[in-house]
Amino acid sequence: MRKSATHRFSATLPIPVILFAILALPATAETLQKRLQQCSQFSDDEKRLACYDKLSGGLQQHAEQQFGQEQKQVIEEAPDSITATIIDAKEGAYGKFTFTLDNGQIWRQVDSSSRAIWRGGEQVTVERGALGSFLMRKTTGGRTLRVKRVK
Repeated sequence: MRKSATHRFSATLPIPVILFAILALPATAETLQKRLQQCSQFSDDEKRLACYDKLSGGLQQHAEQQFGQEQKQVIEEAPDSITATIIDAKEGAYGKFTFTLDNGQIWRQVDSSSRAIWRGGEQVTVERGALGSFLMRKTTGGRTLRVKRVK
């Protein structure tokens, strides 16, 4: 008997939680990140906490709404390019290089169209290419390398 009572209780629990989450979220299409930034703008501790509490109630609904489209949202929120300085450039197998940038990211050359002759200290831009690829070039211009982020 006790097992079925617990089962019945857990089956009815999500309905109030879902209703609360629906009421807690604003009707706009703002991203969670933007709403978190808005909460951080409150200087009054009570208002800031109330804002964060309101958002936490809607996290489950937000997760359900984003289910299956997580990658799409990440791409939409990501910048089109980044600029950084090469800290280290190591030549690996088949003459392809691995670049460590000053922001902590590590990128590996994936194409063999040109040999990288880049050294540490040079500033580069990594930008989005076609079909989810990335291209790296010196900020001063020149050839691009197709790269893949390792870390």
